[in-house]
Amino acid sequence: MTASYTFLTVHRPAPHLMAAALAGALGLPAAGVDVADEDTGQADDRNWDAPVLCTYRAVAGDLALAWDVSASDAVAAPPGEAEAAPRLADALATTVLYPAREKAPSAYWAVGPDGTLTRARLLEGEGDEERPVLVVDAVEAPMDQLPSARVEVLAEILREQQVETPVADAYAAARDPHGRAPAVGTVNRAREALLLWERLVRRIDAGWSPGGRYSAELYVEDLRTRDRLAELAEAAGPERGPVRQALEELDELFRHGTEDDSGALLGRLTRSGSAVADRGWWWHRRPVELPWDD
Repeated sequence: MTASYTFLTVHRPAPHLMAAALAGALGLPAAGVDVADEDTGQADDRNWDAPVLCTYRAVAGDLALAWDVSASDAVAAPPGEAEAAPRLADALATTVLYPAREKAPSAYWAVGPDGTLTRARLLEGEGDEERPVLVVDAVEAPMDQLPSARVEVLAEILREQQVETPVADAYAAARDPHGRAPAVGTVNRAREALLLWERLVRRIDAGWSPGGRYSAELYVEDLRTRDRLAELAEAAGPERGPVRQALEELDELFRHGTEDDSGALLGRLTRSGSAVADRGWWWHRRPVELPWDD
């Protein structure tokens, strides 16, 4: 098989509608898709030679169906889940979920029939022994067909997102090329702090891609990381110069994506008011584009 897909849908369309939607999403005739219910023992009646095989099962909770789809070599240039899911949502007028790349098993993307795309936290509930109970606990943008899901930034996904950190990587390669620095030593502490600060800076520079959202709580944590870097950049020793050099590039990016507000935003977020005026200059700035609801 050249491609496999996992989809979850809010509604339970008829099998012939599922086949037509999959055919349209994958770019082949409806006759090229075989759809079967996992719970009805249809193995003998299936067209195992079909280019696309879809096996579905009923689930309970906020969702109705779980789809397992596989495409053979006969499907030329099959799209990824991120491309196929919106096509299914549009064709079937239903919200479609598919797994995100992050390791957290609860991490999913949800796309509605209107094209709304958002992160989602999917949990397994209790209550039905015959069918899995799936609960969409939270989403990062309101979804009409998921009215019970809370709307919030999903911090566990943000922590696991892959963000390129060339400055922190270059520092580590130069200062600890063999990865033998003590875990509590200055070099490793600087590497970890630079990594966290650069992750924030790169997100700001990319317009908070890919989800367009960030947590205010995590943002405050990142500024406290910058406090630690300030201490390392001022401390005596061989790391002072390299840390300062790395910070110059990252701080320039941070300044570019933020604006001076005299600490008004951070004063509210930390409930410390004007007290942030005594902190580093990075506490006196706010993102030009806020990735959370202020």
